[in-house]
Amino acid sequence: MPASTDSSATDVDSGCENDAPQVSALFLIKFDKKIGYTIAWKRSCVDVPLDGAVEFKSLPSGLHAVKSDLVYFVHEGYAGLSAFAKGDASAEERNANFVAVGILVSRRYGRLGRSWLLAGRLQKMASSLADNPDLTAPLEEFWAEQASPKASASKEGAQRGHSRARALSTITAVIPSDQSLPAFHPALSVIQYLDVFGPLVFRLQQAALLRKRILFVGAPPVRTCCEFVYNLSVLSSIPPHAAELLSPGTEGLLRLPALFSVGVHDIPQLEQLQVPKANGAQAAGDELPSQGWVACTTDEILTTKKALYDIVVEMPHAYDAPPSKRRWPGMKTSDGAQIKASQRDLWRYKMLHRELWKHRRRASSTTDDVDEDDDRAALLRQASEEEEEDAFSEMDDSIVEPLTWTRLAYQGFMWWASAGEQPAYTASERDRDRDLLGDLSDYHEGLQTAIIAYFHRSTTLLLIILNELVERQDEEGEEDEGLVVDRDEVSRMGLDTWSEADRAFLQELLWMYFGRVADVEGRTLECCGCRIPVF
Repeated sequence: MPASTDSSATDVDSGCENDAPQVSALFLIKFDKKIGYTIAWKRSCVDVPLDGAVEFKSLPSGLHAVKSDLVYFVHEGYAGLSAFAKGDASAEERNANFVAVGILVSRRYGRLGRSWLLAGRLQKMASSLADNPDLTAPLEEFWAEQASPKASASKEGAQRGHSRARALSTITAVIPSDQSLPAFHPALSVIQYLDVFGPLVFRLQQAALLRKRILFVGAPPVRTCCEFVYNLSVLSSIPPHAAELLSPGTEGLLRLPALFSVGVHDIPQLEQLQVPKANGAQAAGDELPSQGWVACTTDEILTTKKALYDIVVEMPHAYDAPPSKRRWPGMKTSDGAQIKASQRDLWRYKMLHRELWKHRRRASSTTDDVDEDDDRAALLRQASEEEEEDAFSEMDDSIVEPLTWTRLAYQGFMWWASAGEQPAYTASERDRDRDLLGDLSDYHEGLQTAIIAYFHRSTTLLLIILNELVERQDEEGEEDEGLVVDRDEVSRMGLDTWSEADRAFLQELLWMYFGRVADVEGRTLECCGCRIPVF
């Protein structure tokens, strides 16, 4: 399960590329009451071991509690996808058949090798085999299609064209703004990703940019968590034009490897990923080694192996609870310290959430033919806004850093100094945040594209400003001294000038990507010509 096998040049498989990938292996896993999960049928055209591995990867712990699921994983450098289904059976068979139909595909064409294009067909086969695991004719038919010379030649030609297109594309060129993603594409869950994590999406983005080892822990079904792994890896990738600003030797940091579903059986591989390859040897097409990764698991025992990960994200059991009953995910370091969003993160998330809400409301009113001026539309709008405010008020206590007394005192002073008006500094900060977000309606049906582009713009802006500071220091001949980042520059980067966590993030980011030690200044209060630090 190497972390460096994902070498595609773009982030999101384009929706216009609907050619399903060539399948390297196909297998059926079923539950045997005597020996547990076993491979009941398999075919492979590559020399990759399947037994003793894909059974556990395809069927994470606790999956028997759900009716069906999709599981993404990585095995021996290949992308894996399995469709799980539970069917009725006799009491002798514990009243249920548990089966999973899985595939392996090459990762040369993306994090998942476009395996999601075959998800629907795998689901149908799994559902059929759950009723009678011995009727393997659909598997034979599917494999025969894969092995046919015509199909292989067609897919090989499509892959050559796809590879050429990838070489000419950029990391932020996802799909046309007027084209929506096809069914089963994992990026379709990016809006749900924002809803589930709230303002913590910005702390997750920071951890991912620092290439931490990030582990999502939750209960089945696991499809959503696997898609969240994909989303974070995509959102935290560094666009090529921003990568050109970085110091030499940072090529292995351009993206966060996605391992998708992992379990107890993956502990030896996760231990190997703690240290980069000592000799620096790389397989053809592999990225430079990186310690970081993002994965998900249903095995809570992994959280006790604190040397394996840097950040653990405890997922709530229900994602669709109303705001008044919502449980936010818990985000902690491996030593148990809780991670909270900053006050500016909260503001940026509110802004993003409201823009998404307005976009969806417009789409809904168009679909339902509701006049925005009528009474019913006004009531719906009021109810949604009140519900939204309830959710935001809960965020203040559970997942957002509290206002410090120094910040409150400073804000009080600024309110007094500005005669009760909003200070110009705060207003300009809000304006910059809005400008960076842009108008989501410009993306029409491709709302997911708008979100990905927003996070990529944020990353690019951050690296551009840091590069400017590094170049300025070099021009002044002070490259051997600590790099000073003042509060205005911190604010321009979209960070909170009052947050200690944002200061630490900047210091680590500068060292990782530019090799510079930084002194990040906080807030100061000017009084009688003197600057008094209040950070």
